[in-house]
Amino acid sequence: MWKSLVAAVALLAVGGSAHAASAVNKDAETRTLVVTEAGSKSDLALAAGETVEFCQSGCFVTLPNGDLEALTGSETIEISGGVARIK
Repeated sequence: MWKSLVAAVALLAVGGSAHAASAVNKDAETRTLVVTEAGSKSDLALAAGETVEFCQSGCFVTLPNGDLEALTGSETIEISGGVARIK
């Protein structure tokens, strides 16, 4: 019984840490997202062709065009032609 409980808790811990939003910059120049997570705001600069994981437990993101989006941590932001799309 205890082995099953320990295994279930371990599985939940591993599964819970795998959730993060990601951003990929398909442009030839650096693009910046403004990320607000746990009340702290920071700039996330993505170099050309770079992919970054962020937002482990939900956050707000200001996209290059100024739109503010709420993320849960499972989305992918794709930047192409200066335009960000959430998938």
